[in-house]
Amino acid sequence: MMSLIFYNIIYYLKRKQKSFQQSLTSYTYVHPKYIEPLLSNLNQLSNKQNLRESFDLFRNNEVFVFGKIFDPIRFDYDYFNNYQFEKNVYKPAYFNKADIKVPYEVGRLQFLQKINLYFIQSAEVQKEIESVSKIYGDLLDEIETSNANHVLWNSPMDVAIRMINLILDRNIKFVINENENNKSLDELIIKHFEFLKNNYENKGNVVGNHYFVELVATLLFLKNYSFKEIDLEIDKVIKEIESEIISQFNSDFTNFEGSTHYTALMIEALLLIYLSLENDERYKELTKKIKNIIIENKIFLKLLTIDNELSQIGDNDSGRIFYFLYDEIEPLNMNWLFDLIDLSIKSETRNSIHKHSFENSDSIEIESLLKVEHQAIPIFQNEFDYYAYPDFGIYIWKNTTDYLSIRCGNLGQNGIGGHAHYDQLSIECYSNGKWFARDPGTGTYTDNIKVRNTYRSVESHWGPNLMFKNNQSFKKCFELNNIEPGKVLIFSQNQFLGKAKFNDVTIFREIKIMDGQLKITDFSKDSSLSQYKRWSSRKDGSKYSFSKGYKRFN
Repeated sequence: MMSLIFYNIIYYLKRKQKSFQQSLTSYTYVHPKYIEPLLSNLNQLSNKQNLRESFDLFRNNEVFVFGKIFDPIRFDYDYFNNYQFEKNVYKPAYFNKADIKVPYEVGRLQFLQKINLYFIQSAEVQKEIESVSKIYGDLLDEIETSNANHVLWNSPMDVAIRMINLILDRNIKFVINENENNKSLDELIIKHFEFLKNNYENKGNVVGNHYFVELVATLLFLKNYSFKEIDLEIDKVIKEIESEIISQFNSDFTNFEGSTHYTALMIEALLLIYLSLENDERYKELTKKIKNIIIENKIFLKLLTIDNELSQIGDNDSGRIFYFLYDEIEPLNMNWLFDLIDLSIKSETRNSIHKHSFENSDSIEIESLLKVEHQAIPIFQNEFDYYAYPDFGIYIWKNTTDYLSIRCGNLGQNGIGGHAHYDQLSIECYSNGKWFARDPGTGTYTDNIKVRNTYRSVESHWGPNLMFKNNQSFKKCFELNNIEPGKVLIFSQNQFLGKAKFNDVTIFREIKIMDGQLKITDFSKDSSLSQYKRWSSRKDGSKYSFSKGYKRFN
């Protein structure tokens, strides 16, 4: 308890003072070129029933939050833990008490995307605008009148996503009626922009997706509002984006966070940049680079999509930018994103650049070690392909019915591992409609540290079956300890050999695929290694409990 109090005091003293600064700049809304083509693509892909349900929820002052419906819509409340946040919030987490991500999620206003898309699909539907206008106006008034220490302004990244949603709201209002007076909405968007540029999250030991999303939101604002020094401001933001792409994307085009679902979020962010800059000749080279990253990551994520669900390697907090098409009931289904990319970016079909075998020159002496052979798994009765993503640290074998992957490599975030799990040498395996081994997902973050640490633990993954000592403290629940990056020694279509250190003990894992059988053997000097006499008996493939997205667990 004392360490928690001390942590909060230190954060309070070190925090950056937030305030709203009155802008002297005069901004003018300029309708962007990206919105009509985007709406056309969204209309092709949208589920009208889903949009109608979202509208009905909003009309009843209800909201979807991490797969559950709550009412009324509140910006200061954690529905899951029945906790109301104070008028002034000064810390980033309420450990083992409340989940601050819940009001962050509501405060993003992402439900406006579905409501606006619903409105724009029919003139008849637009007659129903009046039925929700009071709720809409009250919510925006609450944001406008909130103080700078309200939970609504506690996370600059969430402020950025809210600004994106407000700008898209502004865009669609113009499409519906370009003569409508939106002065108050413009002023609210400008307030977000002025706040954001004074509160960028670009300091600390990890500068990651938060800062990147903030830059994307800033760019979107600059492509929608004109002012005296607009070109200079755009150039500054573009240079920062170019720098962060270099920092946050690996040489194999994967994202440095080490998470599949954070990769999806970052690809959404890149897609928004691409759409904003597509017709701007000044940034032709940047859009070309972004296009390549998006396409390569679409291939990567589709390889890790099984039965229409994207595997949850690393953290998944269910964050979205293009919420228009997202399904709260099927949060792991990212096919809508792949389809949106296909409609938005015209490109030729390309083969993966990640099909290759290799053998490391390191001396390999494993026969003298203790070994444990696990139960064989029937798999790959037909031909299959194999793919290496060494910078992300994952190796994949796949055909139309079967899938196998193993994590071995970087920890993510340049070794910090804030959104990575203790999954070195862990496998996922699926064959003919059956899961044998699967990553369990994320559970939750700071409102329940025990759950947080359980879902990311060695014990919850299908790596070596060992006793792993790791006393993870509450303040280190966004980093990895007592584990080192894995190293691949052999990778080919039929064989894998990799190693990783757990508590300073080196463990090797060997995979062989022969005659329709998957054979896995672990080697170590550590006698505590145990055999998996059977793989998962659960339909979802997890060891103990499966989290189908953030907070979606038993």
